[in-house]
Amino acid sequence: MFDIVKWNLAENREWFVRLSDNGNGEIAAGLYHTLADAQAQTNRQAYGYTAAYGSAVEMLLASDIGGPVAMLQGEYSWHLAVNGQAGDAARIIRVGPFVELPEVSHSIYRDARLIERKAAAEIDAHTHGNRARTVALGIHLPELEPGQIARLNSARRGIDALGQVAGHRITGEPNSLTSELDLSFYLELTR
Repeated sequence: MFDIVKWNLAENREWFVRLSDNGNGEIAAGLYHTLADAQAQTNRQAYGYTAAYGSAVEMLLASDIGGPVAMLQGEYSWHLAVNGQAGDAARIIRVGPFVELPEVSHSIYRDARLIERKAAAEIDAHTHGNRARTVALGIHLPELEPGQIARLNSARRGIDALGQVAGHRITGEPNSLTSELDLSFYLELTR
């Protein structure tokens, strides 16, 4: 049975690949945008042939609409790796996008330094948890600003930790003000 083992298509979108036996000892592939086009074999975007039947046979595609077919990983010399034998029935296979996220096309992300910072922020957002606590102080700390580091120390609860100030509320009367802090304690998440 025809099958796709791996693919190396640069455009992050849904593709429909029609694999068939071309009768000359080769596996033929057609690349389409929609299932209807693949079934009707119309509006083909690219095509290719393998040198022989087999398993994980690499295939290079040529564009029907002009220009080369871009590869996701340029160090590889193939677009598809397919399985197939002589006489296998034609098959249409849906190849989904690598990620469901939209393409990053904004010009600000073309700067390598910003890309690294954005990537680090995304990784941190999904690998660290925030344990938030609200702490009422008996004194007023007018110089404390959000973003600063505060130490929470309680011998009764066995807590001695550093947290980031996320919020600072001032309560009380004009002659007796007290601070109430929202502290964030970031924990590393592990599986």
